[in-house]
Amino acid sequence: MKTNEIRQKFVEYFEKNGHKKIASSSLVPENDPTLLFANAGMNQFKDAFTGKANPKNKRVVTIQKCVRAGGKHNDLENVGFTARHHTFFEMMGNFSFGDYFKKEAIKMAWEFLTVELGLPKEKLYVTAHHSDQEAADIWHEQEGVPRDRIFFRDDKDNFWEMGEVGPCGPCSEIFYDHGEEHKDPNADTSECILDDEDRYIEIWNLVFMQFEKYKEDGEIKKRPLPNPCVDTGSGLERVSAAIQGKYNNFDTDLFDGILSSIEKISKTKYSTHPKWMRVVADHARSASMLLSDGVIPSNEGSGYVLRRIIRRAVRHLDLLGVTETSFYKLVDNVFESLGKEYKENAKNKDFVVKYLRLEEDSFRKTLASGLKLLEKEIAALKNEKSNTLSGVKAFQLYDTHGFPLDLTEMILAENGLHVDESGFNLAMEEQKERSKKAGDFSAQADNSKEFYGIKESKGDTSFIGYENLEAQATLIGKVDSGDHLALVFNQTPFYAEGGGQKGDVGEIQDESGKTIAFIQDTKKPVDGIFAHYVTEDTGFKIGKNYKLIVDGKARKLTMCNHTATHLLQAALIKVLGKHIKQAGSFVGPDRLRFDFTHPESMTKEQVTEVESLVNTEIKKQIDVSPKIMSKDEAMKMGAMALFGEKYGAQVRVIDIPGFSIELCGGTHVQNTSDIGYFKILSEASLASGVRRIEALTNSGAYDFVDEKLATLEKLEAMFNSKGDLLLRNAKNLQDNFSSANKEIKNLKDKLQTINAQSMFDGVQEISNGLVFKHIDINSDDDMRKVGDLFIDKYKNGVCLITQEKGDKLGVVLKTFKNNKDFNCSNILKESMNKFSGRGGGKPDMAQGSVDISNKDKFVSDVISHL
Repeated sequence: MKTNEIRQKFVEYFEKNGHKKIASSSLVPENDPTLLFANAGMNQFKDAFTGKANPKNKRVVTIQKCVRAGGKHNDLENVGFTARHHTFFEMMGNFSFGDYFKKEAIKMAWEFLTVELGLPKEKLYVTAHHSDQEAADIWHEQEGVPRDRIFFRDDKDNFWEMGEVGPCGPCSEIFYDHGEEHKDPNADTSECILDDEDRYIEIWNLVFMQFEKYKEDGEIKKRPLPNPCVDTGSGLERVSAAIQGKYNNFDTDLFDGILSSIEKISKTKYSTHPKWMRVVADHARSASMLLSDGVIPSNEGSGYVLRRIIRRAVRHLDLLGVTETSFYKLVDNVFESLGKEYKENAKNKDFVVKYLRLEEDSFRKTLASGLKLLEKEIAALKNEKSNTLSGVKAFQLYDTHGFPLDLTEMILAENGLHVDESGFNLAMEEQKERSKKAGDFSAQADNSKEFYGIKESKGDTSFIGYENLEAQATLIGKVDSGDHLALVFNQTPFYAEGGGQKGDVGEIQDESGKTIAFIQDTKKPVDGIFAHYVTEDTGFKIGKNYKLIVDGKARKLTMCNHTATHLLQAALIKVLGKHIKQAGSFVGPDRLRFDFTHPESMTKEQVTEVESLVNTEIKKQIDVSPKIMSKDEAMKMGAMALFGEKYGAQVRVIDIPGFSIELCGGTHVQNTSDIGYFKILSEASLASGVRRIEALTNSGAYDFVDEKLATLEKLEAMFNSKGDLLLRNAKNLQDNFSSANKEIKNLKDKLQTINAQSMFDGVQEISNGLVFKHIDINSDDDMRKVGDLFIDKYKNGVCLITQEKGDKLGVVLKTFKNNKDFNCSNILKESMNKFSGRGGGKPDMAQGSVDISNKDKFVSDVISHL
């Protein structure tokens, strides 16, 4: 049975048993700062398990894409060297939110594995928490599992909890026996045979969430949940291995195509270097899927983890003898092996290929030189009979050659060596702090439970703002949000912030028509609920009717900017290529900002072409037509969707015929001509591989042009010239200034040379025929220049130059090349350390600064070393 069939059977079985199929969430969790990546099927249902949300579907089935390569859950170092570790894997899961419980969950798990998939019952073992006799009895009495195949385990193995407080409960796991030939002779199975983790592999986990941990009087206590839930997870790769009779997950059909391609690229057999090839195969899956979900390689957060994965894969390709850029060639195999489960892959393929290629190209430029340097260090360590590379050298590899620490560690480990990690961390304190953010997330407190309560008792807010800017509405909820009061109405014309568009502003009137509050912002704190934020409670009463009025001018300008972003993205794709994806945006009444994936700065010609394309579509006066349809229909039409955005079964499509079609819930103009005019203000780098364009439309663009014209008129009057003549006159003036500045600099240098001669009088003779002078100079003199002049005059000299700069003392210590008696850098650093200064340099010249209050002591200390 192929893996694609297992996937399909799993979904069909649970749909047949009343479960609703829910698509996998993005690998980048939405609104969950506690996770770097989605690492389990339950992530997207967190609010349902914590009780914040009351889900519409009580039974759900998913195939969730997961990554464990950063933060708390990190399997990166084990990948390729074990049979079952992966950075990317698929988790099959079925969930019950207060519907069925242990009996049904156990029945369905057992029936699916033994009947639907046909796994032999005699190859399966089960576990239960030591306190959960109920589960053990169900396994035996209901499913006929012999008592000697049921094992009780403690909290470490069989109790799940979300955190110190919150939902929790016992687990029951199903293990598959891979056979006697895979027995670990060193495993201690005296308490439980399943402790032989080489032979017995967990393939299913049932979590029975039946308790809630809470804190009372400083103690953690536990009470039963009113509506117990079920959360199950089954690793697709592990199940495939069991079904296909394979011990190693990498030997299943999931990896066949990928490994075959690696063999062709490397001209090497899989059997020759299986571990290296497994690393490349696994990393091709995780890198491709992370890119497909919008993660861009960078030096922080999820982008840093992705960069590490790609570089680790490239390093292993290098070990396989592959010296040309090749990693991107595996994308087709990866997406083919994942079937049709993740529809966004096909749409994002060009983007994934381009960024994998660029990242590998970039890394390969530094890999060769870095490896040569590391090989020299390894040879030196072996000659010195040392087994530790200094942290400073490891940092040099990182800083100059782009080697992440784990890559250096891996290469050293291949040679039986290791690195001084504490020294590396000291040398790279800033980068350490930045990379720590990749796994150092903390939960954020919110009041979403109150909003969920309004939703459950009163229903969703009905948005009627596409057609209306005013509406009578009933207040159904109030939530104190710190500096603001959040008001929830049964219906609203106010658009809530989303898709990059700023929330509407406006006013609230009472029944007499009196304005009683101004709405500062509109947001969706939970799905379906529109919160209108006002500064104070002016007597708002639940159940009372109010008139809501949107600021029409602000809405109109926002619509112009939003439709312009759609035109802008389409224009960027036409000019730069299909790899362009939206990476963020902001649309408000006064401006628009559009972030997009592109590895290099745009040329002036490209910016002009994009701006011209957008303005051409504006001039064409094209009707903008919103349409409601199924997501599948929209995708067939070629509609673009945002990375990581959640969409329902029915979606809103904004169609600008012949130019742009996107999924979007925002507000838009009726005709492109309403935009008036589009003007790009800037194009700049936002992050590695991500660019940002800021632009104006309508009155904002007109005002900008008027301001520029007014400035031009002033310049024309100032120069008494227009057009090309104005440019020529301005250029001549610039040239004159440049020439005058050069003359001034030459004169300054001559004066400084003359002055320096008197500065150098009275040198002091020191040992070995050397001479020394301390020179205290003016704030506008060039310290280095003075040092050079001194050494020109005294070929065997040493000079200390000081210069007061506010509350700091600038310092230069200078001597002649190859002075074997003095090392300026060492001397200066030693004195700097005593007075909390900063500085360094080379043996013949070093510089730095100390606090001005330490001037005399510092100068004396430096002189004491001479």
